[in-house]
Amino acid sequence: MRHILRALAFSLALILAIPATAVGVVVGIIAALPLIADFVPLKVDRLLLTDGVRQVELQGMAHLASPSFYAEIRNHVARRRSEGWMVFYEEIQEEPGQQSAGMSEVLGRLGTEWPPSPSVQQQHPYEVMAPILDDGLVLQNNATLLGPPGPDVRNVDVTMSQLLAALPSPTASRTGAPSRSDQGAAIDLIEARQMFDEMPGWAQDRVKAALQIVLAVSASGEYAQQILPSAITSMREEMVAKAIEAEEDRNILVLYGQVHVNEVVGRLIRHGAPWRLKSVGRLAAF
Repeated sequence: MRHILRALAFSLALILAIPATAVGVVVGIIAALPLIADFVPLKVDRLLLTDGVRQVELQGMAHLASPSFYAEIRNHVARRRSEGWMVFYEEIQEEPGQQSAGMSEVLGRLGTEWPPSPSVQQQHPYEVMAPILDDGLVLQNNATLLGPPGPDVRNVDVTMSQLLAALPSPTASRTGAPSRSDQGAAIDLIEARQMFDEMPGWAQDRVKAALQIVLAVSASGEYAQQILPSAITSMREEMVAKAIEAEEDRNILVLYGQVHVNEVVGRLIRHGAPWRLKSVGRLAAF
C-alpha cells in the first residue's frame, strides 16, 4: 500500500509542478502514460503445481479489481470445491472490538494517515483510493468469492493483533529498526483523494496510468519484498507454505495477493518437496 501511495504523491507533484508551457521529453512521457499503461496491464498469476501426488493452485489476487475478474474467481472457487479441493484464503481479520482501529494503526506504521473514526471508515481505505486506479473497481469480498462456509475453506493468515505485534513500532528506531519517522512525512489518504478529485480530467488520466504502471511492474512481488516489513510478506508466506505442507493428501486452491505468490512457491521448493510447475495462467484484474 505504501509504495502505491508514494507513487501517487510523486505523480501528483510531477504533474502539478509542470507549467502549461512546458515542452520536451518530460511532457511527452506524461502525455504517453495512458498508452504505456495499456501495454503493461495489471495481470495476476494462476500457477498450478504438483509434487507428483497432489496439486496446489496459487491464484494471485488484486484487492481492488473489476467485477468480471471477481466473477471468474468466484466460478473457479466453486469448480475446485465441487472437485473436492480445499481452499486457503488471505484475510487479516480484526478481533471483536477493534472496529477498524487496527487497520488505521497498520497504515500509520507504514506512513499513511487513516483516521480511525466511524464517519471516515464507512469505506475501506482501498475503496477510497479505487477511483485513482481506474473506473468501476470494487473491493475484494471473500464472503462472495468463497461461497458457503465449510471445513474445506480455511483462512490462512495472521490476525490484526498478530500483525501489529510483529510490525515495527513508531519508536522502533531507538533499537536500530526503521520507524515511521525514518520513512518521511505520512500520507493522508483523504487529502490524497481530495487532491485527485480536484485535478482536471487529463491529469487524472495520467495519474491513473502512472499507478497502473507501478502496479504492473511490481506484480512479481520482488519490489514488495524489498520495501515492506517481513510481518506483511515473509511471515505470512511462510504460514501459507506450512499450511499447504500440513495437508499431505489434499489438492488445494490458494487465494492470496499477487505479490505473495512467487514467494510462496519459492518457500515450498526450498522446503525440499519435489514441487514442479504444471501450468501457468494469467488473468487481467482490470
